[in-house]
Amino acid sequence: MIKKILHTSDWHIGRRLKNHERHEEFKKFFEWLEDIIKSENIDALLVAGDIFDNTTPGAKAQDIYYSFLSQIAKSNCRHVIIISGNHDSPAFIDAPKDLLKLFKIHVVGLACENPEDEVLILNDEADNPELIVCAVPYLRERDVRTLRASDDADDIENSLIKGIENHYEKVFARAATCLRQANIPVIAMGHLFAKGGKVNNGDGVRSLYVGTAVEVGADIFPDFLTYTALGHLHSPQKISRENIRYSGAPLVMDFGELNQEKAVNILELDGENLINIKEIPVPVFQRLERIKGNLDEISSQLEKFAALNESIWLDIIYTGDEAPGDLQEKISNFVKDKKLLEVLSIRDESKFTNGKIDGEIPKTLENFSLVEMFEICLDNKNIPKSQQKIFMPMYREILEELGVRS
Repeated sequence: MIKKILHTSDWHIGRRLKNHERHEEFKKFFEWLEDIIKSENIDALLVAGDIFDNTTPGAKAQDIYYSFLSQIAKSNCRHVIIISGNHDSPAFIDAPKDLLKLFKIHVVGLACENPEDEVLILNDEADNPELIVCAVPYLRERDVRTLRASDDADDIENSLIKGIENHYEKVFARAATCLRQANIPVIAMGHLFAKGGKVNNGDGVRSLYVGTAVEVGADIFPDFLTYTALGHLHSPQKISRENIRYSGAPLVMDFGELNQEKAVNILELDGENLINIKEIPVPVFQRLERIKGNLDEISSQLEKFAALNESIWLDIIYTGDEAPGDLQEKISNFVKDKKLLEVLSIRDESKFTNGKIDGEIPKTLENFSLVEMFEICLDNKNIPKSQQKIFMPMYREILEELGVRS
């Protein structure tokens, strides 16, 4: 009998922070997660998409992923269910599915032609059904709608929403049939943007669907579901009901998330009934700090952090009233003897930046995403907004097919 389930998502293995590798952070997270699974006697692990940070993960990222799965396969966790997210290559996630299934690790990367095939009935050691999982991966536009040359932006959005709703409806109809045959928990998994979900500046969340940030109402999840495990949004949060939740990303995606506590969710069950949802805070494996002020204030804060004698990655923002001169060189001199402090980003947001005197903060090229740059190009070419809404889906789909992060 299933008693405990752990819900996590948005690992983004291979993600960099200001071009710095984070492999050690990921390894420490998975060591911690393995310990939680063992100490909490977790029966099933749900991973709701965005396993990797891009569609072509490097060898190191793959090694971290498969090393973790090999450890979990040897634990008391009886079932692992993984769906793909919008950052993942569905085919790459699916490639080892037959091999992984031998270890009770179930992956659903590609959306099934028949949505009913995304309903998994998982058995206990006596081969009796103990858990139903509706494992719906990230649904791409081509999975849920047919392109028509006559479609305008509203047609695209409406047909996307309808296609997503229809897909989930078929999955849940199959689950309801299975439920009548066995009174066991039914879990839904999805990677999408649910209405009411919150995002934060700098948290790395892209528009969910190709071309438009389609939001799907939580009413698509029927009441008979024991729990809905969502991925895509990086903040832990519930949507509409207590049992519809995002677990959020386990690592801070950027300095904009510094004050956000990361978590995984543990579900406690009594038969088919959900009796408790517990958020387990994820430890910080690499300290990040943001320093803001004039040169004296920056220097003082650097001294304070150096005295802590721990590894700290820094985002430094200069806001002084005087022209800083060579800001990069000054900061480098401040930290040259502070071996555990590493400056990842320096920004000049003073009124002197790029000659501006009104306090406006210009945006440098590295701060723009590919999508933002494309939007600027369309604006510069005086492309009407109505046409931009049609071009953006095409551009995002090209990026996605190329495995380029937008």
